[in-house]
Amino acid sequence: MNLAESLGFVPQKTARAVRAINVGKLIPNPANFYHIGSLDELKASILEDGGVRQNLIVEPKGDGTYIIISGHRRCQAVKELLVDGADVEADLPCEIEPDHAKAERLLIRANSAARILTPWEEVLQAQRADEIITRQRQEGVISETKRQAMQTLLHKSSGTIGRLCAIYNNLIVDLQQKMKDGKLGVSVAYEICQLRPEDQKGLLDGMTQFDIEEISLADVRHYKNMNGISNKPADDPRQTTIMDFIDDKPDEESAEDTQEQERPAAVEAEHVEEPEDKKRGCIPQMEESQAQLDLKNFRTVAENVWQITCKIWKLHDKYVEGRITTTKYIDESQYEAQSLYRELDHLRLLNKKGKGKMR
Repeated sequence: MNLAESLGFVPQKTARAVRAINVGKLIPNPANFYHIGSLDELKASILEDGGVRQNLIVEPKGDGTYIIISGHRRCQAVKELLVDGADVEADLPCEIEPDHAKAERLLIRANSAARILTPWEEVLQAQRADEIITRQRQEGVISETKRQAMQTLLHKSSGTIGRLCAIYNNLIVDLQQKMKDGKLGVSVAYEICQLRPEDQKGLLDGMTQFDIEEISLADVRHYKNMNGISNKPADDPRQTTIMDFIDDKPDEESAEDTQEQERPAAVEAEHVEEPEDKKRGCIPQMEESQAQLDLKNFRTVAENVWQITCKIWKLHDKYVEGRITTTKYIDESQYEAQSLYRELDHLRLLNKKGKGKMR
């Protein structure tokens, strides 16, 4: 969609009926967990454009009111403008979506594609998508495999979805709160959630004792090394992975489906060269465990580098399409670039530790 279409200045193709609905009849979706945020820029844009120019998507309740699927911020902005006495139209253009199953998926799809999510919103989104798709597959609404449906809905790889769901199921409540407060990113949260709850609590207590607000991957690994803690064994029932969210039989999926296709070969840790003594089967058990840990750390950081790079690309696309201001584009890109620099620096150290073989 180009800028003109996104602002509603040219006809948008839709099979849904479109009608003007008063904001008083538009009800916030109870399943909407996305943060509304500041509406100042949006309100100024609505006033400048002479009203809302992009259709909302709503679902009829049957009592004359409508549940908002897409357009929570636009609706709230108009309500606030009306309270302020602004000269703005109270009837908003709305597309009517009568299919409840489709409406549930649209709520997630609209937000995942149109805005930058906080880490905690990403976690909640994956968990909610899992609930919806699981139920709709049982009801026969969705025929594709769960893996395919999740990837299509969230526009993410199966590995990323698995990590988000693992965080929701395994991260202790106090650390979940840190994610809600914006003090804990996805990569760090996933690293932590692989630890036993008591170890997660110990890590948090240690960070609190030293007044460390934002926990980094280096902090987690330092804590593990200092306390002789390893990640939970694979057979630990609390170790949630992507396979816990895919109930299809293994032979129904090809090997290609189980790989994360979007990561470039430059950061694929699977290509790491094994030491000669390990190839001969004579590497000591302790050294092998450390090598596996180094490889896992490399994969985690490489994945984080790729995710941050994708965020920067998405920011650029939104800026070019006119969906974010120049100031927001610069601020958000600078923040992500700083994070990317730190992770690349960490990746360099891990590669050096592996003697340049991790590529």
